[in-house]
Amino acid sequence: MDDANRAGDALRRLVDLASHRSGMVLALMNDAAVTLPQVLLMSRVERFGSSSLSDLAVGSAASLPALSQMIERLVQQGLLSRAEDAIDRRRKAVRLTRRARGLLRKLKAARSADYELGLGSVSRELRLQLVNVIERVIGDIEGARGRSGQSVGEVSAEVS
Repeated sequence: MDDANRAGDALRRLVDLASHRSGMVLALMNDAAVTLPQVLLMSRVERFGSSSLSDLAVGSAASLPALSQMIERLVQQGLLSRAEDAIDRRRKAVRLTRRARGLLRKLKAARSADYELGLGSVSRELRLQLVNVIERVIGDIEGARGRSGQSVGEVSAEVS
């Protein structure tokens, strides 16, 4: 295997083995009637705090019309709110609702629980080593993003 892809392949295999063990994430999404692209959009809105359509479109793979339709569906479902921006009245600010924040919290907790379940057969010592390595990698990635001036939302949108 090519060394350039070795880390990415190992991480993908680990996630494949450890994720979606309980089915809780998919059940939560199904109960809330949301799709993965909608969850990813809500996560971006959460990171930005308040966003305009044009803010959300930067770095997004979705077209402006598709993004606008997705936002409208989430507004109708009570997961996003849209209001006139206090500073620029021409701009519509998109925000998460309390319901969306609760859903995202539940999804994060379910994902973490699934990963814990998936890692259940790994020794405690090896799991602690894994945590240490992952936290170091996260620190390096966050540091690189800070140095490049690119926000977390911009990078996440690129890989979404």
